[in-house]
Amino acid sequence: MGIENELRPEKENSSEGQELDRKKEQLKLLREQLESMEGHAGEESGEGNPDRSEMRKILDKEYELNSAQSPIDATDPNRKVEYEEWVGALDDSKKATQGLKLNLERRIEDKKTEISRLEEELKEEF
Repeated sequence: MGIENELRPEKENSSEGQELDRKKEQLKLLREQLESMEGHAGEESGEGNPDRSEMRKILDKEYELNSAQSPIDATDPNRKVEYEEWVGALDDSKKATQGLKLNLERRIEDKKTEISRLEEELKEEF
C-alpha cells in the first residue's frame, strides 16, 4: 500500500499536466477562432483575398451595398415599380448584413469572454 500512495501523486501530476496542456491548446484554438472572426490589422479587403476574416467579409459586403447604384433609371415613370423593387431588395440586403454583423459582434464578445475565463483558470493553476 505504501507504493500505491507514492505513485498516486505522479498520476495526479500527470493528470494535472494533461489538463493544463488541454487548456493551453484550447486557449490557442480560441485565439485562432477569434482572429478568424475579427481579423487583424492591415488585413486586405476585397473578394480576391480568400483569407479575409468574417468581419472583413461583412464589412466589404456592407460597403458594396452602401455604394450600390441602381441600374434602373429612377426618373423613368415606366420603370418606377421596378426601381422600387430594387430599392426594397437593397434595403433587405442591408438589414440582413447588419444582422450578420451584430451576430458576429456577439460571437466575438462571447469568444473574448471565454478566452478571459480560460486565462484566469490558467493563472490560478500557476
